[in-house]
Amino acid sequence: MRYFQKLLCLLILVLAASFGVGGCVLLYSDFSVQRSRMAAANAAAHAQACTLLQTEILDLQRRGISTGDAALTARVTAQDVPAALWRGDTLVCATLEGLQGFPLGDAATVTVRTENSIYAVYASDLQGGLRLVTAYDLTGLYRDRNAALMRFLLLEAAVLAAASAVTALLARRLTRPLAVLTDAGAQIAAGDYARRTDLHTGDEIEALSRSFDKMADAVQEKIADLEADVQRREDFVGAFTHELKTPMTSIIGYADMLHTMQTDPDEQREAAAAIVHEGRRLEALSRKLLALLGLNEEGVELTAVPLPALWPRLHAACPDVSLRTPAAAPTVRGDADLLLDLLCNLVQNAAKASAPGAPVLVLCAQAGDAVTLTVADRGCGIPPELIPRVTEPFFMVDKSRARRQGGSGLGLALCQRIAAAHGSALRIESEPGRGTRVSVTLPVWKEDAP
Repeated sequence: MRYFQKLLCLLILVLAASFGVGGCVLLYSDFSVQRSRMAAANAAAHAQACTLLQTEILDLQRRGISTGDAALTARVTAQDVPAALWRGDTLVCATLEGLQGFPLGDAATVTVRTENSIYAVYASDLQGGLRLVTAYDLTGLYRDRNAALMRFLLLEAAVLAAASAVTALLARRLTRPLAVLTDAGAQIAAGDYARRTDLHTGDEIEALSRSFDKMADAVQEKIADLEADVQRREDFVGAFTHELKTPMTSIIGYADMLHTMQTDPDEQREAAAAIVHEGRRLEALSRKLLALLGLNEEGVELTAVPLPALWPRLHAACPDVSLRTPAAAPTVRGDADLLLDLLCNLVQNAAKASAPGAPVLVLCAQAGDAVTLTVADRGCGIPPELIPRVTEPFFMVDKSRARRQGGSGLGLALCQRIAAAHGSALRIESEPGRGTRVSVTLPVWKEDAP
């Protein structure tokens, strides 16, 4: 059974019960009032009949006239109401069929139902051992009650029929938003992640609709992130395969030439140099790839790193670069080896983008509890539209130049991961033809730092 059908049945049941109980209580309370009024009137009439009969019997006795059964029967018959007269347990007379079967006691009152009528029967003792029983017709009162009850039932049936139709329309209207939510859920499950309900009912269903749409937004974002992640993985695998294939093709080609052909010493040296160059390129590629994977899998323990202690190691790691480092620098919170690797990659990238012998600057600026390290060059720069992509693995602004210089496209990706491990991010500012500045912000080391 659908929800609106359940709601309809429940509302009709409640309406029928409340309407029926209320109507019946009203009818029967009104009937009870009328019955009480009639009972009072009948009791008064019975008392009057008893008084009249007693008076007539006393008058007969005073005049010396016999008060036998015949005289009493005549007096009872003359009454305007059906009656019966008893002398002890003996019936003297009865003017209504059925009263002779009720030798009631004094002050007794009963309701008698015959085949077609209903009577209220009263009994009272008179002088001389007599007992008068009178009957008052209640058939009309009960008939009116039954007729009113029938009219009420017909009215209730009509009201319930009309209420059922109206309630069905209202129930459908009230539950239509639920159908919209159900349909939206089915469409989202089928892949339509842009589906929204956008209901405006001004009640709890509108709040549910907003929550549903927020959930759908979150699902769509997650799906988009997953699709983007899958696309990045595919791009990564494709780029890695390509980057791996290019030097391997050169190595295999030169090695096959040395193996199958008779070459002069100059050609042999050229082939061997090419094999060595491509082999070193593969070595650098594998080393940076392992560093990327290692940063993904392992946490980084941050300790005190005096920046001045890094400059000699940085100069030693980049001997062919005209490198300038600051004379004074604070101690930062980080990992010395990772920071050295980050600076080495940035310095080497800056040197590759600059003219031979052009200086590469390492700058250090402190502002409060933060230190900003910047590697600046005056090289070829990066087009603005490519800056957001330079930290993607295997992305190269100038692929031919990068491969010629032994680049793999992993340097800035590795630097971005190292910065993230330090709770920071790379900030790249570049202008084509005027150089590039790459910065990372690190916290100053404090003695009470955890």
